[in-house]
Amino acid sequence: GDGGEGEASKLQGKKLASVVMLCTLTGLLFADQNIMAPNLTQIAHDFGFSDKERDAKLGGEISFAFFVMGGPVSLLVGWLADYTDRKILFVGLILLGEGPALMTIFVRQYWELLVLRALTGIAIGGAMPLVFSFLGDMYPAKERANVSAIISLSIGVGITVGQLVAGFAGPIWGWRMPFVIVSLPATILAIASWWVIHEPQRGCEEGGLQQKFEDKEGFEYKERITPGKACGIFTIPTNNLTFMQGIPGCLPWAVIMVFLNDFLTQEKGMSVEESTIVLTCLNVGGCFGALGGGILGQWFYNWRRPSVTLLMGFSTLIGIFPVLWLVTLDTPLPPFWLICTVAFFGGAVSYITGPNVRAILLNVNAPETRGTTFAIYNLMDHLGTGLGPGILVIFQMVTGDDRSASFVAAVVVGWSICGGTWLGTGFVMTRDEDRLQKRLESGEGPQTCCFP
Repeated sequence: GDGGEGEASKLQGKKLASVVMLCTLTGLLFADQNIMAPNLTQIAHDFGFSDKERDAKLGGEISFAFFVMGGPVSLLVGWLADYTDRKILFVGLILLGEGPALMTIFVRQYWELLVLRALTGIAIGGAMPLVFSFLGDMYPAKERANVSAIISLSIGVGITVGQLVAGFAGPIWGWRMPFVIVSLPATILAIASWWVIHEPQRGCEEGGLQQKFEDKEGFEYKERITPGKACGIFTIPTNNLTFMQGIPGCLPWAVIMVFLNDFLTQEKGMSVEESTIVLTCLNVGGCFGALGGGILGQWFYNWRRPSVTLLMGFSTLIGIFPVLWLVTLDTPLPPFWLICTVAFFGGAVSYITGPNVRAILLNVNAPETRGTTFAIYNLMDHLGTGLGPGILVIFQMVTGDDRSASFVAAVVVGWSICGGTWLGTGFVMTRDEDRLQKRLESGEGPQTCCFP
């Protein structure tokens, strides 16, 4: 008896330490994502860009390099996550992302910044499939939205901290310094994490495989990704709906993440510090939304599985309104506390969906296809986030360079499609989950397609 319990609590301890480390490193990595936003205009002046060049190059081109480079590489990492030792991959990726961020201090020309941002983008793109492949093998379906919420929270905190550091350190020490403040601790931690992160057994949390783990001493789930299984990912309706909403669903985030900070200073006359505070309120709201949304989603899921998609759909549609209000502010501005409150509410509502999407994807995909599934999901998301600013620039041409009209169009179109898609997902999700567990139990494994 005692030996078993001691072992179990030791494993719980290892699991907890791994999750804390994964969360901290993920947060620090994502702190780099928005680190340019508060100082776009300062960076533009440094490189001698006009305002139009600022939006096109620093908003458009760098976002494109950052996210679109990250996408294809995340496919490769996702595949490797389903194939090899995930710990080596994770530590290597973090170092690949934080190294270039550290090097930013030496940047003198625009192309150097472009290359370094693309490398950090690769790390951010690759990290998510890996982290969720880990988590799927650490926790069962009835806990996944909760754990996913904690990861989403870390991302939210990371982005918030990065933007805060940049908004307050940038105007004092110049725009390069925030990169070092964030990436130095991350690099040191990444090296330390090698001794902390514990590689879980694949498949040990699947309902359909429990019997096999119990019956056979030393049973190992040896299935790995194959081209057939990778194509089979697209035979699952839940996956396709999730991938499809990635691009439109990210348009509003392009508005919020890339342009809102600068928009509030340039068009609405706030100081850089003030608009950074507004965005921090939005991000802090997002942290509450991600954590609360995951816990609430888990509760809905454990009560009636499809009900979680209603929560996701309606929260996405409600999120349209606070963001619209922020991009159509009248001057003279309403009281500052009111702007911050609306931003907080907007963040809270629109972040509810995130952790639940990731939990749903874990629940409808087999252990050996999760890394790849998350990589595809990430690719769609990154295409949305990377192309978003570009699509916005096109919207601006159509609306005659009216920044706020193009923002309104992006938010309404993007989140309406996205919210509608989630409402539809409820019809297919449970069927997909049950089918997977049956196939795991019978030893058929995940659906394959096109290839063996």
